[in-house]
Amino acid sequence: MSLDFVSASLQKTKALPASGKTIGTHSGSFQADEALGCWLLHQLPSFAGAAIVRSRDASILEPCDIVIDVGGVYDHERLRYDHHQRGFFETVDGESAVATKSEEATGRWKTKLSASGLIYKHYGHEIISQLAGTGESDTDALWSELYDQFMEGIDAIDNGIEICDGAKRYKQGTDLSSRVHRLNQRWNEKSDHDRQCALFQQASDLCGRDFLEVLGELVEAWLPARDLVRTALQERTVIHASGKILKFESGGMPWKDHLYSLEREAGIAGLVKFVLYTDQAGMWRVQAVTVEGTLFENRVSLLEPWRGVRDAELSKLSGIADCCFVHANGFIGGNMTFEGALEMALKSIEAAESEQGSGYK
Repeated sequence: MSLDFVSASLQKTKALPASGKTIGTHSGSFQADEALGCWLLHQLPSFAGAAIVRSRDASILEPCDIVIDVGGVYDHERLRYDHHQRGFFETVDGESAVATKSEEATGRWKTKLSASGLIYKHYGHEIISQLAGTGESDTDALWSELYDQFMEGIDAIDNGIEICDGAKRYKQGTDLSSRVHRLNQRWNEKSDHDRQCALFQQASDLCGRDFLEVLGELVEAWLPARDLVRTALQERTVIHASGKILKFESGGMPWKDHLYSLEREAGIAGLVKFVLYTDQAGMWRVQAVTVEGTLFENRVSLLEPWRGVRDAELSKLSGIADCCFVHANGFIGGNMTFEGALEMALKSIEAAESEQGSGYK
C-alpha cells in the first residue's frame, strides 16, 4: 500500500469547501459502523466538513441534514439511515424492503447492513470515484471488492453475525471493530459527553485511515492486476485452443477474484483450469484454479501420481522434460520451461475429462 494514496486522498477531502451541513448520530458508546459512516459522508462534497451532532434526543436530531445509526428509521429520501428497527433487513445490493432474512436477500450479498453499510450502499460509488478518480467500470469493480474485503465484516460484527458456525478456536481482537471499541471510555470512568465526542472523532479518523489503506491497495495493486487478467483471458486460445489455460508473465499478482468475475462477464464461468506464470527464480509454475468460494477445491488438480514427486523422478513418471515438482496436494507444480508447464496442465486436464467421460478437446 502506498502512503501517497492515503495522503493524496486526505488532501482531496481537506480541499473540499465546507458544506455547512450537520450529521446526526447517537451519543454514548460508539461502534465502528457509525464512526466509519460519518467519515464516509465527510468525503462527499455535499457533506464536507459537516458538524457531527451526537445525541439520542429526537428533537436535537430532527434538524440535522442527515442522521445515521439512530432514530429507528431507514428512508433514503429523507436521509435517515438507521438499522436497529424491527423488521429492517437490507443488504448492499439487494432489492429494498423485500427480504426479512438472509435467505430471502435478492442480491449477491446476504449480510444485513449496519449504518456504514447503508451509507456505502447509497454513496459508496461516489466516494470511491471522489477519492480514487476512477471511471464508472473501475469504480463498480472497486465498490464490490471493497465491500468484500472491508465493509461487509463491519456490517456483520455490528449486527452480531458470527464469522463461522460452531465453537471459535480463538478470540479475535485486532479487527477494526475491536480497535474502535477500545477507544470508548471505560465502564468505570466518569461519563463525559465532550470527551466521548473527542474519542468518537479519533475512532472516525481510525476507520477512515483503514478504509483508505484498503482502497489504496485495491487501486494500486488489485485493479492493475484485473487488466492483466482480462488480457490473459482474451488471449487464452493463443496459449491453447481449448482456452482452459492462461499465461501470466509473472506471478505474485492477485488474480483469482478477477478471473471468477471476468469469466462470468464473458459467459464462460468455470472454463479456465490452470494458470501459468514464472516465479522470482524463473521457474514456470502451473497452478490449479480453485472452485469459487473455496480455498482448496480445485477445478482440476495436477495428476495424483505426480504429487510429492520432484525433478528427474517426476520427469520420468510424467514423460515431461524439465519437471521440478508437484505439491503433495496437487494444486501447484513447476517446470523449467513454459512448454513443460503447459504440458503438465494439458495432461492433467485430459486425464480429468477422460475420467468424467467427456473426452479432451
